[in-house]
Amino acid sequence: MVFGSLIGIILAYYVGYKIGKTIYKTSLIKLITAFSLALLFYKYSFSVSFFLFAFFVYSLISISVVDYFHRIIPTVFPVLMVIFGVIFSFLNVSLGENIFFRFLHSLFGIIVGAGSLFLVSFLGDLIYKKEVIGLGDVKLMAGVGAFIGCQKVLFAIFIAAVLASIVGFGLIIAKKITRKDYIAFGPFLSVGSFLTVFLPQPSILLDDFFLFETQFLTKLLGV
Repeated sequence: MVFGSLIGIILAYYVGYKIGKTIYKTSLIKLITAFSLALLFYKYSFSVSFFLFAFFVYSLISISVVDYFHRIIPTVFPVLMVIFGVIFSFLNVSLGENIFFRFLHSLFGIIVGAGSLFLVSFLGDLIYKKEVIGLGDVKLMAGVGAFIGCQKVLFAIFIAAVLASIVGFGLIIAKKITRKDYIAFGPFLSVGSFLTVFLPQPSILLDDFFLFETQFLTKLLGV
């Protein structure tokens, strides 16, 4: 209830009172929030990590809604995510076992998250002579990196790019948008970031993939 009320106030402020109030009251936003929290509770139970990532999820939901309607990511969200992510990094078990390394992973996550998207933005401006990635997205991934670390923040960006490509292609085929139209990338980054919370490190996934490939080829070739 407390977090829900805070989201309603924030959305009403940034998106506009009528739109924010409408979004806050819709069943969809409540369903997404409740489902997300249920998944977090299943993963972390009643622990510090649950409350830490509850803040993470609420931030992502707020950012997604604001970016979807206004094509802007208010700086306050990424800044708070960076601050809380770093300060409470020593309590964030998803960043590792060692408390000191958790802090380092959080810092490197900020640098890698913001740096990778800033590089894409710079190259896009250089090649296409127009904004490809907004600075709001860059700031968002700095905040995300503070929570999930450098490996997973890159994984989140990859997932977001794949999802955005699929949705964008589908909208073009359906003639809802043209190739020149812009779609908000923030919601896709938020979805990708949320999914990585429940996925293992990319390096572990790659090891499992190559192990499966080796076993499959061994059985296929009868070696």
